Amino acid sequence: MKAFEGFKPEAPRTSYPMLPAGAYAGVIRDVRIDGNEPDQSLVFCLEVTEGEYAGYYTKRYQHDAERAKSGGDFAAKYKGVYRLRIPNSANTYSRNIEWDIRNFNNAIWAVEQSNPGYHWDWKEQLLKGKQVGFSVRDAVYQGNAYTEIGRLEDINAVRAGRVKPMKPRDPEKAAGASITAAVQQNAVSYPLAGAVPVEVDDFPF
Repeated sequence: MKAFEGFKPEAPRTSYPMLPAGAYAGVIRDVRIDGNEPDQSLVFCLEVTEGEYAGYYTKRYQHDAERAKSGGDFAAKYKGVYRLRIPNSANTYSRNIEWDIRNFNNAIWAVEQSNPGYHWDWKEQLLKGKQVGFSVRDAVYQGNAYTEIGRLEDINAVRAGRVKPMKPRDPEKAAGASITAAVQQNAVSYPLAGAVPVEVDDFPF
């Protein structure tokens, strides 16, 4: 066969390592309301700011963006997103309005506890830049294992190690931290320390 330009034996590309399930101290980089009434969510753009995984979501986005530029088959998306359903009894996707209310109240409580002197005033844009903790859980969907942000937490409880781990989503298939370990075992390890956050406008949110 004929030689072709660009030939160089190399290992196949592998997935970016998942952020392990657990609790993290972070910041709200941006926030928006998504959808139309009554089906609306308050969407948080979050980033880890402390510990070994500081800057994780930014680093992952930058990696995915570079891969997309070099012929990847997907567009880069920022993964540090948490969707909080805005309570409305007419919401098409709500199964339990009381649960929606409690979940919303718990999330805002976590932000208030994390930022002394701040009190929710229904101006969602003022959440931008606030500190907050968040829990990451294991999940499985259609046979794919990954981790996702499951709820907001009091950042002080996160720092003190008082946050209980969340149960995996789809517990019939998920097996706790073993999901994360199994996927990471086959993933390339990328340096996370010293990740420099980019401006929010630099990626789609």
